[in-house]
Amino acid sequence: MRSELFVVSLFIPTLLAQIPISRCPSVKVQQNFDVAAYLGKWYEQEKYPLIFEIGGKCITADYSKRSDGKVEVFNQMKNVLTNSVSSIKGTAELASEKGEAKLSVTFKTPVTVTSPYWVLSTDYVNCSVVYSCQTIFGISAHTAWILTRDQHPSQDIIKTARKVLKDNKIDTSFLIKTDQKHC
Repeated sequence: MRSELFVVSLFIPTLLAQIPISRCPSVKVQQNFDVAAYLGKWYEQEKYPLIFEIGGKCITADYSKRSDGKVEVFNQMKNVLTNSVSSIKGTAELASEKGEAKLSVTFKTPVTVTSPYWVLSTDYVNCSVVYSCQTIFGISAHTAWILTRDQHPSQDIIKTARKVLKDNKIDTSFLIKTDQKHC
């Protein structure tokens, strides 16, 4: 059950997002996206608040290539009160044939849930800025993540990532810092 809640917290922003909006904005995504270079571990540094991430720290996402060409997604976090670790696996695949960094992430919990995972910008070695927006039942909701390869990145890297969001007219005032200490 814990892992199911974790999935919802990371990749089902439409259902649980804290930031409702009137409609999904038009954003620029990374062009000529290199899936192979994106693989590996990413540390969540900042994100829009999500209900089921409350009490979570040391949040990571690990991406690896599967034999069927899809990407395996392995998300993990630690509970700040109990230090217990919860995790979930899913799959991701490119949702665009134009070389754009528009992915679709699917998790099979009691129900199969698929969400957009759009990489607005990445240099593959330091930082990735990810955005998701969906409209369900006439309500649009979005979330954003700043992911880094280093668990404790420089403030310059975070500043650069925040600029990507601002350049896409995505409000950075809702971002909250993920605790990556004592992991």
